[in-house]
Amino acid sequence: MPITMFDHYTLRSSDIDATARFYADVMGFRVERLDAFAFPFRLLFLGDHAVVHLLGAGPALDAFLGRHAPSHRDDAARKTGNMEHVAFNGTGLAEFRARLDKAGVTYVERTLADYGVHQLMFDDPDGVEIEVNFPLAEKPA
Repeated sequence: MPITMFDHYTLRSSDIDATARFYADVMGFRVERLDAFAFPFRLLFLGDHAVVHLLGAGPALDAFLGRHAPSHRDDAARKTGNMEHVAFNGTGLAEFRARLDKAGVTYVERTLADYGVHQLMFDDPDGVEIEVNFPLAEKPA
């Protein structure tokens, strides 16, 4: 198969600092700032891999991308399809729940016993739905 690995997904953020803090404080990602671009840019690392490319929405980003639909407006004509959510696997369900609670993030829990996972579903600050799957054994009785 020619595709060998998932690399990253890219988010346009209306408040890049708030979104970067969310991914650092709640998700536990490491954030690196890239200053070589004309628009705000952060790389969000899971281990040694930059899983999320976070771009600051606005005219400078639009000019760089050569797009005519404004990235900083909710009603932008430029859409990226019908993505439902982004999913991660994790461990430490109780600690992760505590991080969400501390950050005031509303989440939904569900158990998929046939698949051996307990899921937490929530939105990042830009409305991207995130699913984190934990081993079923971590679910409290």
